[in-house]
Amino acid sequence: MLFLGTLHPLLPIAMAGLTLPHIIVVNKHNLLAYQEMKALSRSAREMDYCMRLATAPQSAKEIRVFGLTNFLINRFDQFLHATLSEMTRIRFRGTQISLLMAGLHAAGLSLGIWYVASQAAEGHLNVGDVVFYLFAVMTAQAELVTLPMWASTFFDARIYLQDLFSFIDEAQPAIRLPGKHQGIALPQSPFSIEFRRVSFSYPKSQRQALTGVSFTVPRGKVTALVGANGAGKSTIVKLITRMYDPQEGTILVNDIPIWNYNLESLRSSIAVVHQDFARFALTLGENIALGDPSGKTSQDRVIMAAKLSGADQTAAKLPQGYNTQLTRMFEGGVELSGGEWQQIALARAFVRDAQLVILDEPTAALDAQAERELFARFRKLIEGHTAIIISHRLSTVSMADHIVVLANGTVVEQGNHPQLLALGGYYAEMFNMQAKWYR
Repeated sequence: MLFLGTLHPLLPIAMAGLTLPHIIVVNKHNLLAYQEMKALSRSAREMDYCMRLATAPQSAKEIRVFGLTNFLINRFDQFLHATLSEMTRIRFRGTQISLLMAGLHAAGLSLGIWYVASQAAEGHLNVGDVVFYLFAVMTAQAELVTLPMWASTFFDARIYLQDLFSFIDEAQPAIRLPGKHQGIALPQSPFSIEFRRVSFSYPKSQRQALTGVSFTVPRGKVTALVGANGAGKSTIVKLITRMYDPQEGTILVNDIPIWNYNLESLRSSIAVVHQDFARFALTLGENIALGDPSGKTSQDRVIMAAKLSGADQTAAKLPQGYNTQLTRMFEGGVELSGGEWQQIALARAFVRDAQLVILDEPTAALDAQAERELFARFRKLIEGHTAIIISHRLSTVSMADHIVVLANGTVVEQGNHPQLLALGGYYAEMFNMQAKWYR
């Protein structure tokens, strides 16, 4: 470009000036295309969901029995056609812009060549000068063509980084945390938990999940949370494990606000079996060993945890025992029943030497007798530890030392099983209603 300035000062400026509209138009198109593709992301996710649903073994029975194959295909096609139509429109617009910009660059190249030719015709340039300046024009134009590409790459990166940083900002823990190096380490001994007038509602929800809830989980005892679906039982577990913080009230651990504790120390002291537990495509032994955050669990400890949960019976039936991979995604793997998976999830909790063990309806796939036997073993296992159990089977709940009864996000009754039956309230009504089916 500098050499072209020796031919005429305005020549490189004129050629570069034709590149500026390319940069502006392409970046504007890329931003618009990004926004339009972002709006199409739901359709793409819908298509992906239809595909996964149609090929997942978990949904195969319902799809066949209810004849949902054509429904899924038609739904996939509906989103596919809408998405392809929009993408074709975006690409066609991009092609039009590319052709227009190619014309601008051709005009810039033509301008440079014309000026060199005109100067040669007027006798201002010899043959060597003509070759030199023509080479300079073509080299400069080639560099100018790449400039919008670099600008586009930089602009696209800025768009994506803005979304990434926004996501990271929004993903910051929405819970109170102690300052750096100020968090209290939880002692390696059983601890008590107290809810004091705790109220909580989930983000973007107008409904109160908990309202003025107060109760205590005694140290070294088994506490049961009882109530209908939506009463707030699982919400209490999420607050204890610091998934959320309450909008009102205080949660105390050993009489100290829970947010004063080091988050890692707190969570490493808790073992939870959720009702929607994870199923990892790993071996049976690895699935159980994941419960130990240190990653140094011995095979003997894995086997012990499996015996406590009943998963050892599943291991005995598998072709490679604890080394059997629990998925059909890979050759040699197997699929387990829901009850067998629940036993593995329980073993995962038992393998961790936690001071608080929480069972959030983890035995729904087990029959009543199996659940009762499990909890009998569970009581022996956690002797001296603090535990919280959630179950709809009140015959099992009756084994707890303390029972908290919830309804519509509030505590309506508390006490042990004999006390609540004598009270003749909500708990007694639920217990008698369930008991009549076994008479």
